[in-house]
Order: sequence, then structure tokens, then C-alpha cells
Amino acid sequence: MIFDEHDLAGAVFIFSENKELIRELNYSEFEALLDSYVPAVDLANRELYAVYVEINAHYHIRNCVFFLVRFTSRGFIEQSWSVPLFQLVQHASRGPDLGAGPIGLVCASQCPIKHLVGFLWDPDLGGRRELKLLKEAVARNRLAIHFRHAESPSGHQQREAERQQAAMEQALSARLRKEYDKALRDRMAQAIREQRLRATTIVREREQAIAELKQQYNARIEEYRLMLDEHKAMLKEARERNSLLKETIDGQAEKIQGLREYFELKVEQAEALEHDQLQELKQSHQLELEAALEAETKELKELLQMREVEILYRNEQESKLHEEIDKLRRENAELVSNSGDHLLGRMLEKGISLVTYQPGAGHITLALSDMARYMENPTAYVAQYCGVSEEHYNAWLEHYHVPICQAEDKEGNLCGENINRIESPADFVFGESDCCHKHRSNKTPRLKLAGGK
Repeated sequence: MIFDEHDLAGAVFIFSENKELIRELNYSEFEALLDSYVPAVDLANRELYAVYVEINAHYHIRNCVFFLVRFTSRGFIEQSWSVPLFQLVQHASRGPDLGAGPIGLVCASQCPIKHLVGFLWDPDLGGRRELKLLKEAVARNRLAIHFRHAESPSGHQQREAERQQAAMEQALSARLRKEYDKALRDRMAQAIREQRLRATTIVREREQAIAELKQQYNARIEEYRLMLDEHKAMLKEARERNSLLKETIDGQAEKIQGLREYFELKVEQAEALEHDQLQELKQSHQLELEAALEAETKELKELLQMREVEILYRNEQESKLHEEIDKLRRENAELVSNSGDHLLGRMLEKGISLVTYQPGAGHITLALSDMARYMENPTAYVAQYCGVSEEHYNAWLEHYHVPICQAEDKEGNLCGENINRIESPADFVFGESDCCHKHRSNKTPRLKLAGGK
């Protein structure tokens, strides 16, 4: 942007939460954020430190306003933000010298409008870290700020200007001697104000730290008080439980003493009768043992007799079953000789042939000797007739009925592309004939055939 030589250029510099410089804006760009025209997406949902700076034609900082700014989720500045930057600059206090004399400084500890203190922040005036970053950023001039300089006068005008300048220099030389002391006093006063500003900032930071420590101390005291109350309640409860337990133990001890005396009396009484009762118990036990032994022996003998009878009955049943089996075998032989084979033989003698049609083999004339093998497993019979194994024939038969590609991808999905049907089982090659051209070289067979062509 281009400004006149005597104008001040406005810019806004934004610092991160750690007070690192992350964004440089012309004031017009900052106004676009305020008016919700251009969003700053990378700054969304963040409350950051910002500085409004006015720059002269020599790229020196003349005024600074240190304020806080919060961005919405869309990257615009919140509508509630209303800090009068220009009004604050007009009432700014004197700050440090950044190369063109003391600057105008507005911050939290040096705010001309008291109710705006919460919207401002204090820079580190001791190390001047933020001011140094601002000075370097202005010198780099990434914002492309330019100033128009006055046109050079003509020769006559230039000589007249030189005479006026010489006269002015003489006047200034005289005035400088008089004003030297005043400038020195002003510099001393400026240094004192800077020291006071630094002291105010340090005091403010120290008060904030003390307030935080007091808050932490009060919170910890409250926590300890709650823990102490809890321990007191637990101790009281434990004492009450101990009192109850003591009373219970005393009562149990009295009961145990009474029981001990009772059983001691019982033992003394039992000892007198112990000998006679012991003899009676021995005799009674002996009689009961003999009776139980006799009863168990009798029961085992009865079970043994029952087992012998069952064995005799089973042997008789087995003999009858063997006779029945022999009879059935003889009847079956007579039926076979007089029924199916006899009838088929008579049919063949009369010129009647048995023909079956099977895919891949065509019409097959069945001999009488092959009837039983065909009836037992037609597929195996046809596969042998075609000269291939049964598994090979079944694989070809599946291809014959549905001629599609059987290749599967890594997820197990079938390709299913239509392919040419192989008419003969002998010409069928598993893994090649049942695949399309795309999958013939890399298909993983789903079935490994045990033989066949």
C-alpha cells in the first residue's frame, strides 16, 4: 500500500498463545476480518495477542496498541469485539524509544480508558522481546508499505531552500545550546517514565502471581480440611465399631465360660458310664457287621445266578439268528436267479438293448455285466468310459452346465465372465478351460484333482 510522506501507515501484527509472531496484516486486511469478508481459517477458535502499529515514512514505529482478539469457528473476529484503536492512540502515553524517539504506548497497565483494561495485554518491557519482533517485522516490510516523497524543487528554488536551510541551521545551532539541557531533562524524564512503566508491569505481574498462589493455597487448605473431616468421621466410626466389638467379645467370653463348665460336667458324668457303654457298643457293632456281611453275600449270589441265566438265553438267541440269516441268504439267491438278471438276460436275447445318454459320452450301451456297477455309481461309470477320473468329470460337468470363469479374487468374489464351453471331458483342463483369458495365468484353483487328464 502507498501512503503520503507525512502520513502514518497502520498495520496489525498477531502473536500466538506463546507470543510468537504468526501473522502480519495491513489495517485494511484487518478491517476485512472485522467485517467478515475474508476469514483466517488457521486462526479459528483461538484467542490471540495482537498489536496495532502506526509506521512513519522512515519505517519507524510511532504508536502501539497491545490488544486481545478472539476468532470464531469460521475464522472471523467475534462481532462483540469493539476496541477503539484510533481513540486509544490519540491518548497514548510515552513508551520506549524504538529509533525515532519515544513511541505512543497503550497496554493493560497503561490504558487511558479504564473499562478497556480487560481487552488489552502487557508486553515484556524488561527484555523488550515483543517490541524487538515488531521492529524487525516493520523493517522487513513484508506488508509492502510504501510512501510518496515530495518532488525535488527547481534550481532557483533549491538555492533558496539551501539559503533558508543554512539560516535555519544557524538558528538551530544557537537554539540547540539552549535546549540541550532541556532535551537532557526530557530524556531523563522519559527514562524515569519507562522505569515506572516497567515497575508497574512487574508489580502487576507479581500481584497476579500472588493472587494465583493465594488461590492455590486456599484450594489446598480447603482440600486438607475436607480430608481431615473425613478422617475424623472415619476415626469416630472406627471407635464406635471397636466399642461394639468389645461388648460382643465380652458376651461371647461369658457364653464360652458357661459352655466350658457345662461340658466339663458332662464329661465327668460320661466317664462313669464309659466302660460299660463301650463294651455294649463293641458287641452291637460286631453283630451288625456280621448281619451286613451275610446280606451282601446273599445278594451277590442271586446276581450271579441271574447273569448265568441271561448268558444261556443270549446263546439261544444267537443260534436262532444265525439260522435265520442262512435262510435269508438262500432265499435271496433264489430271488436273484429268478428275477432281475434272468429278466434282463431274456430281454437281451430278444434283441432289446439298454442305452443311457450322458453328457460328454453321448449314448452308452450297457452290458448285463456292467449293470450293477452302473447302478451303484453312474458318475464313476461314465467318467471311466470317457477315460478321466470322477473328480475330473464332475469339474467338467459343472463347467458344461454353467460355462463361466471360476477364478476368485483375494476377497473370494467369483469372476463369472462367460467363456467357451468344452464339449469333451478329455479336452477339459482344470484351471485353464474354466477361466477367462485374464485369469488363466494367475487363477488359484478351488479344487485339486487327484488324477485325470
